[in-house]
Amino acid sequence: MFLNRLRSLFRLSVMRQTLSLLALFMLISLLAWGGTYFLVQREMQRAVDQRLADRLQDAIVALNAGQALPLPDDGESIAFVDTDRKDGFFTRDEKGTETETRFLLSTTSHGKLQLSEDTELQEELRDMLAGGMQTSLLGTLLVTAIAGLWIARRSQIRLNQVNSGLAAVARGHLSTRINLEGNDDLSLLAERIDIATARLEDATTQMRVQSSNIAHDLRTPLARLRAQLESSVISATENSRPVDPETLITALEQIDRITGTFEALLRLARIESGAGRAAFVALSLGDLAEEIRDTFGPVIEDAGQELRIETSDAATIDGDHDLLVQLLANLIQNALRYGAEKQTITLRVTGHQVSLTDEGPGIPESQREIALQPLHQGESTRQNEGFGLGLSLVRAIAELHEATLTLSDGATGTGLCVTVAFPSLTKL
Repeated sequence: MFLNRLRSLFRLSVMRQTLSLLALFMLISLLAWGGTYFLVQREMQRAVDQRLADRLQDAIVALNAGQALPLPDDGESIAFVDTDRKDGFFTRDEKGTETETRFLLSTTSHGKLQLSEDTELQEELRDMLAGGMQTSLLGTLLVTAIAGLWIARRSQIRLNQVNSGLAAVARGHLSTRINLEGNDDLSLLAERIDIATARLEDATTQMRVQSSNIAHDLRTPLARLRAQLESSVISATENSRPVDPETLITALEQIDRITGTFEALLRLARIESGAGRAAFVALSLGDLAEEIRDTFGPVIEDAGQELRIETSDAATIDGDHDLLVQLLANLIQNALRYGAEKQTITLRVTGHQVSLTDEGPGIPESQREIALQPLHQGESTRQNEGFGLGLSLVRAIAELHEATLTLSDGATGTGLCVTVAFPSLTKL
């Protein structure tokens, strides 16, 4: 049990990293303290050797002057010896003691002169230094280990929180949010995961809503189509009557409506996938507005309404001509379908911004985001001829051009104003 728990701890990346850093810190500390101890010991020995060399010179000077050898201080000695040892420094333990003595042997014209100094004080200093280093090293390692394990545990708790959140999302709980506190890379990662999960939840919700809307929109034409075909079959088989051409025409209209719904959905999917970016060219928004006037002006006049074009410092952008025409066409169709009678539809181009305003009932602010979703229609207009894809196509085309789409009230507080703000010289 204990071994399994220990193995599970070592499988944690933060634990392995902490132990690796502790081992590296221990190695560096040992090298640093060992180097310091070696340098201090060498400096102490060098100081002793220098004192012995200085006393040797004083002794030679005194002997050459016919004087006696200088008197040694406590812990020192100076005398002539009879030995075969080579000249130089050497260290020897004194018998019966644990003290080392440093010697200097030199051959002079007066004989072999040996000087020594008791290094007990140096040994005590070295022992004190070694003890202090060991205590400091052990204390530092202990504190560092505790701090490292605490940091590792805290990091592992945060990682476990991220892991638990992802596991919940994997089980299908898309409303789960990690909400990791902090201001580091891990909290930033958790924040981005939450954003991705929120978008996934929104996409799933939209898919569910769109599926419901598709079923709702197709149920009526399919029911009508089946009823008409069934009626035609009964007339032809049981009553031996020819099929009414009007019935077939109506059936074809229902089929066209169903086909149109799916074609609009496919067109929306292609736009959202970014397939139109290959056709981007430099376009003048002013020229685009004039083209809309020439194309849709007569249609709007036939509907008893007026199209007003206002341009000011019209900019040039990079975009797909056909998609931008479709964007404005969808907005004009919505304005004609839902706007007031004898209204004035205003298409305004200002710099990199294009807006279209009608004089209809508009869209309540609480419903504007929902109105941009595919296949959304108000209940009062659900059986209308539209597919509920007009504004969703507009948003998809705007996002393809990295433009900002906003819905607001008209200038007089009535109607709907749809604004598309393009970036300067969009490069995609």
